[in-house]
Amino acid sequence: MARSGINKADVQAARAAIIARGENPSIDAIRIEMGNTGSKSTIHRLMRELDSPSPETPVTPVDDELNGLVARLARRLREQAQEQIDEAQARLDAEKKTMEDAMASVERRLNDLIERHAAQTTKLGTQTATLLATQKDLHAEQRKNAQLTQAAHDSAARLQDKDGQIDALKAQHLQAHTQCALLQERLQNALNEAEKIQERLTERDQQNRVLELILIKTEVALENLRAGRADAQDAVEG
Repeated sequence: MARSGINKADVQAARAAIIARGENPSIDAIRIEMGNTGSKSTIHRLMRELDSPSPETPVTPVDDELNGLVARLARRLREQAQEQIDEAQARLDAEKKTMEDAMASVERRLNDLIERHAAQTTKLGTQTATLLATQKDLHAEQRKNAQLTQAAHDSAARLQDKDGQIDALKAQHLQAHTQCALLQERLQNALNEAEKIQERLTERDQQNRVLELILIKTEVALENLRAGRADAQDAVEG
């Protein structure tokens, strides 16, 4: 991190570090070594003062130069490390926010799916009750039809025994067949309705299976997100 000014000790420490690496301590090299701080004219003036020290100015010992260099390097390392820590913390905060937003979205979708599944289940229960009632009516009609068929057979047998009542029995027989036809028609209509209801139940079963698969996948995704958030939290605490 650049400072507002430089002094002779800074230039001397930078030049000593460059010379220690076997490099030419030029003005540009010294300025770069000090973190691009200070003007070239100031660095040049300070280098001239270092090259021509006055008798009253004691020469800085090598140990002091090395100590100054070590202090500068330590300060630069601390600054760089803090910058890296700040950048890592910012990335971690952004990733945490993204994960939290994704988890909230998944939870909203899961709640919506649960509500839709509950509505489908209620609707399916109503349709099932309707189907059961229709099947009950169908069984009653079938029993009634069997009774009427048996009555028709009984009437035919009586026709053979009672020639005197043939006209009345024929009328009863015709009436019985008419009722049978009507019942057959109602029975066919009931069967058709039952078949349609069965088809709707099959479609509901397929939809329920799809919903169950979606719920399973959503739960797996939610678990993965929670595990990822836990890992991220562990990393932050670590």
